[in-house]
Amino acid sequence: MADKYYQKYGPIQRRRSNGVFEYEEAVVPRPEPTPETPPTRYRAQRQRRSMVKPVAFIVVAISIAVLLPFATNLFMGNQAMQGVSIQGQAVSGMSRDALQAELEAQYASFQTTPITLSFDDRTWTPSLDQLGAKLDIETMVDTAMMTGRHGGPIERIQDLWALWSGGVDIGPRLIVDQQVLQAYLSIAALEVEQPPRDAALSVAEGKVVPTGARDGRQVLVDETADDVILSLESLESQTVVMRTRLLDPTIDDTEVALVADEARELLDTPLTLQQADRSWTWEPERIASLLEVARDDSTMSISIDEQRLAAAVENLTQLVNSPTAEPRVAFNNGVLAISQPGQTGWRLEQPEAVEAIREAIYAGDRTLNLPVDELSPQVTAETLPELGIVEVVGEGKTSFAGSADYRITNIKAGAAQLNGVLIAPGEEFSFNTQIGSIDEENGFVQGYAVIGNRTQLEWGGGVCQDSTTVFRAAFWAGLPITERHAHPFYISWYDDYSFPEEASPGMDAAIYTGVQDLKFVNDTENWLLMEALVDEVNQVMTVQLYGTSPERTVTVSGPTIDNVVAPPATPVYLDDFTLSAGTVQQTDTARRGMDISVYRIISENGVQQEPELFFTRFKAWPDVFVRGTGQ
Repeated sequence: MADKYYQKYGPIQRRRSNGVFEYEEAVVPRPEPTPETPPTRYRAQRQRRSMVKPVAFIVVAISIAVLLPFATNLFMGNQAMQGVSIQGQAVSGMSRDALQAELEAQYASFQTTPITLSFDDRTWTPSLDQLGAKLDIETMVDTAMMTGRHGGPIERIQDLWALWSGGVDIGPRLIVDQQVLQAYLSIAALEVEQPPRDAALSVAEGKVVPTGARDGRQVLVDETADDVILSLESLESQTVVMRTRLLDPTIDDTEVALVADEARELLDTPLTLQQADRSWTWEPERIASLLEVARDDSTMSISIDEQRLAAAVENLTQLVNSPTAEPRVAFNNGVLAISQPGQTGWRLEQPEAVEAIREAIYAGDRTLNLPVDELSPQVTAETLPELGIVEVVGEGKTSFAGSADYRITNIKAGAAQLNGVLIAPGEEFSFNTQIGSIDEENGFVQGYAVIGNRTQLEWGGGVCQDSTTVFRAAFWAGLPITERHAHPFYISWYDDYSFPEEASPGMDAAIYTGVQDLKFVNDTENWLLMEALVDEVNQVMTVQLYGTSPERTVTVSGPTIDNVVAPPATPVYLDDFTLSAGTVQQTDTARRGMDISVYRIISENGVQQEPELFFTRFKAWPDVFVRGTGQ
């Protein structure tokens, strides 16, 4: 009898009314072996049939696993998969274009004003670009559309399982360039930050003025940047408060208060300096100019500045020192003769004076007798032939053509103070010391002089004609010029006789008693005699230095004029209550500014020295008028 083959059916599927498939086993009778079928053959066939079922099942399962994830595209098409959301908002079934438009509209306000940065009453509303941030909507759309559709079977199964089991929520794609963000915050910080202000103290013009301390403020850029990033991650416009910290001043008000009390004691009363029957008063304003407020870490102190005090005493010598104690000498036809006897003089002992004034200020002793040396004449009629005064060593000339009467009077008074003066070998000549007090007693009158960078009425207007002429004599004698000051602006009087072959500016010397001096040193190893002559007919002043000429020649390179500046076109008007209202007087004439360089070249015993620069800078100057405001 032929072998019978019975199909072995698997589970039968039945669809329930709710559409869900159920599975149940079909009852299949087991065939009985026939007598013709040997038991061993039957068992082998049964074993082969039993192996076919699991293999087929595995193949089917693998096929389903491989094909099912890819088959999802057939059902969803170009739409986001079921279970996909962005920031908790379901986007399932949306097309790429629709999703792109939806997100652009949703985040439009955020992209325009992502945050409002604030501090106190100030606010900033930067854009995403200014913050270095970018909301990558395209990547968000790509991620939403590719969820469940990318990768191999395993990755797709994992995505599908995540979608079916709970859904997949896609977070924002926000890119932040922290360097750009910090740069923006650093610029905004400039409106907030301020350094701490230490308490300070001013003693200018004799007044003690403390300034209170103030806390500083620093913006914490890194911490604020972190807050901004956290706010941006929410994708909602928010306010971020700028983080700052207070900075303590180094010197506080208490420290300054103590120093201020000390300064008030130092400036409490004037200081009177005496010498014989003369006296000079330093008011608190003058004392204040000597004080220095210093700080060291968190402490402050006030003290007398040694250099300022030394300079003040140096200027004081111009007032304390007597003109030369030596007799006045005339040089006529090669013969020396005493024209005015010598007299006892005084010379301030500068180091001792510095120490005494310092102690007086600190001690509160406001009256001080200045330490001075008494000087007696060295030259007598018998010693005149030994002075070595035999020839002209240097000569200077200036023109005062067109000068007013007051100016000529003062030029003559100054020349009288200079004429016949002896200068010892190695001695430093001081014009201000020699000229003495510029007052009526010495023959001076009031006139216009350059004071405080402007022309104003002052005793001795025109005395700079004398100092300029002396300067030129010392210049051409090759003597070391130790102090010289040019005028602040150009004065045409001083062009003539300035150089041997041309008239040019750049060879003037301004003085102001007690402040600006003209000084030179007699380095000739012999005495020098100064003669000052005023020719009123030709309006020329001449100063000659007599002595013994060393083996010395003097030439110049220049003058070189640079940086010429036109005078200001707009005049300046100054109110003067001493003049009646409606009165207008011109005190200054407009003039150009310029820089002038003159090099003096000295050859000594045939050896040329390094050229010496004499530099002058004249300011451009406007027309100046004084306008009366009085009754």
